[in-house]
Amino acid sequence: MNGLRVLVADDHPVFRDGLLRLLTGRHGIAAVVTAATGRDALARIRDSAPDVAVLDLRLPDMDGIAVLESMQRERLPTRALIVSAYDDSATVYRAIASGARAYLPKATSGDTICDAVLAVARGDTVLPAGVQDSLASEIRMRRNVGDRPALSPRELDILRLAADGHPTAEIARQLHVSPATVKTHLQHVFEKLEVSDRAAAVAQAMRRGLLH
Repeated sequence: MNGLRVLVADDHPVFRDGLLRLLTGRHGIAAVVTAATGRDALARIRDSAPDVAVLDLRLPDMDGIAVLESMQRERLPTRALIVSAYDDSATVYRAIASGARAYLPKATSGDTICDAVLAVARGDTVLPAGVQDSLASEIRMRRNVGDRPALSPRELDILRLAADGHPTAEIARQLHVSPATVKTHLQHVFEKLEVSDRAAAVAQAMRRGLLH
């Protein structure tokens, strides 16, 4: 376990620097580098192959999920640990499915995060009880919704734009249809996913893996 190299990627300097100090003082950790953006984190992982990468999910310019997916796609050897303020079931599921070896809430103590880094380096999986519950709930929910009607390509296009925060008029402009058509498609999406608004539709579609 001697000589571990660790990357800490977080856009909040106080959290990033605090974790840097804690990890630097830990026995068995030889070097710690930091990154403030997702692209910088991925570049450092590619260049220096740290043993463990501690990633926030809400990173500027490239979020933590995208970093994880790139690491998987490129078969990079670094093991990833997520530390995030977001612990909803869909987000936890996506992180684990994308290759994260551990998922810890950001309220977790620094010592616990350091212990998790060492555990992940050994090949262990670290999921606190609350995160395990969220993951189990998401798996059950995905199984239950698996036989619901699929969305059409046009419905998916509209939902993706809605997920990006575009209003109805802008969606209509980008897709060269009328606002009324957009509203009709959205209503069909709500009915198929059994939800009543855009936010719920986006969350449900993410849970089903329809949006990435």
